[in-house]
Amino acid sequence: MNEIKEIKIDLKDNSYKIFINDDIEKILINSIEKILSRPRVFIITDENVAGFILPKIKKIFEDGGIETKSIIIQSGEKSKSFESLEKLIRELLSYKIERQDTLIALGGGVIGDLVGFTSSIIYRGINFIQIPTTILSQVDSAVGGKTGINLEEGKNLVGSFHQPKAVITDVSFLRTLPKREIIAGYAEILKYSILGDKDFFNWLEVNQEEILNLNSSLVAEAVEKSCIMKAEIVEKDEKEKGKRALLNLGHTFGHALESKINKDGQGILHGEAVGIGICLAAELSFKMNLCSMENKEQIIKIIKESGLPSHITDLGTEIHAEEMIINFSLDKKRKDNSNTFILIDDIGSAIIKDGISDDYLKSFMISNGFK
Repeated sequence: MNEIKEIKIDLKDNSYKIFINDDIEKILINSIEKILSRPRVFIITDENVAGFILPKIKKIFEDGGIETKSIIIQSGEKSKSFESLEKLIRELLSYKIERQDTLIALGGGVIGDLVGFTSSIIYRGINFIQIPTTILSQVDSAVGGKTGINLEEGKNLVGSFHQPKAVITDVSFLRTLPKREIIAGYAEILKYSILGDKDFFNWLEVNQEEILNLNSSLVAEAVEKSCIMKAEIVEKDEKEKGKRALLNLGHTFGHALESKINKDGQGILHGEAVGIGICLAAELSFKMNLCSMENKEQIIKIIKESGLPSHITDLGTEIHAEEMIINFSLDKKRKDNSNTFILIDDIGSAIIKDGISDDYLKSFMISNGFK
């Protein structure tokens, strides 16, 4: 892939670019010097990425005359915690980090969220760059400036909006991932097509198998399209006061499933939970006479054929509707003691639906396999 794709997110003083290619060295050499305030970076990554991607990234920086320090944290959602946040900040301070230095978030969504939040509060804010290594982070969590950590009560309940100075995406990194993670990340690509672009949805129906088999040019095209769609929404609503909430399609159900299942010591990936969440949103949209039976079935079909779980019974565990309702009560979109969900009125068109009662949702979930 010769061309470096560039997408600008226009946020006035917080504007930045997303660079997409399959050659990280080419992207960094062409972009990094224009971004750094001074030639010193702190690379934060996790145990999974450290063994095979970190050495290459460090060498590229150091060959370019940029001083590097690296910090490796534990892999997994448990690192999105106050404990990990404090530990990371203390380690950065021990290295004498300065306000002119730049943090590099090298990894998936957990690393991006934790490092982004750290950069927003250390010295009241320093620069950071996202180098996402998973599909999910390349198309979603690395783009848009949402940062945060989890609490026992739920995901991303503490955080900030803090835009990166750049997002540098190498789609070849995806070849290091297990198939399950590739499929899980693909849920976010499907999300964009369902909420905002029917032509993109139809294109994914045709190319889904090759994308999941990591055809580089098709993956880069899907990542680029997803990022363009997110950029357009973020530019209009950076702080999620309106239309940006559409990006939560499938996530209210999904976050509740993650909180319950992962707390019980079992495992569900974020994208897997979002896949079921989108199917539940499609079912709820049909039940509320917002979308057609044909739309609902087409959405569930593409999710199922991708290999994502599409129904609560796919998880092989009992989940009670009442437990989901408790989690919904902590959702940031909730207001006036009722729920707000992102629903579908057509493939390629989503809406924000307020005023859905807990009782209505409980009945709906029980009819869809919850206890």
